[in-house]
Amino acid sequence: MINSASESSSLREDRFELASILRTFQKQKQTLVLGCPDNETESFKLIRMEASRIRFAPIHTCETLGKSLVLVAEGSEAKIIFSVTNIISVEQQGEKQWLGELVPKFSYIQRRINLRVPVPLREAFSLSIHLPGYVELQRFFIDNFSNAGIGLFSHGEPNEAFKIGAIFKKVDLDLGEYGKYKVNIEVISLGELDEPLPEHPEFTHRLSVRFLNLSLITQRTFNKIAYTFEVNFNRRR
Repeated sequence: MINSASESSSLREDRFELASILRTFQKQKQTLVLGCPDNETESFKLIRMEASRIRFAPIHTCETLGKSLVLVAEGSEAKIIFSVTNIISVEQQGEKQWLGELVPKFSYIQRRINLRVPVPLREAFSLSIHLPGYVELQRFFIDNFSNAGIGLFSHGEPNEAFKIGAIFKKVDLDLGEYGKYKVNIEVISLGELDEPLPEHPEFTHRLSVRFLNLSLITQRTFNKIAYTFEVNFNRRR
């Protein structure tokens, strides 16, 4: 398996995670690049994922393929290098395609370490903070989630305590059926929405926060939740 010494990388063995990352790349309209020993490359488009199988087609003419391939897929957040085996030729609506099985082991080369998943606001996942001297909780609704941080919407302008660099400890993170957690956060961006959300005009501002000092167990839990969200929410789109 190819690896990269110049970037942060890890070797993983999880077909479910690999398939989830590929679906994310597909939504970003990324291409697959075939890795060849002689450094020649061929570009492919990902047609769709079929459970543990991948269906893809060449961007340019490509008459034959071997039974196994090494593929590279790049997105804005990461690059992965993985293998496909038991490849067969198929045709759909006059287009030549290939169908192959994912090999679970793959290299994950990090640009942005975490998969960030949009979360439906109808689920009402939220972050609540109790500020000293204030009776009411400051409650925000989650827009997207990763194991590194979250994007949030607020009703009206947030309290003046919320500014870039502000740190809040032991705040309440409510992920509904996926659990409730106490987390430390730091505000990394804050601003008024350029355009109102048609379905949620009550939201006027958006924040991004990152988690601080998560335990290894919590990191792993949040990572699993992120990929569960990707499957449960994004696959339905």
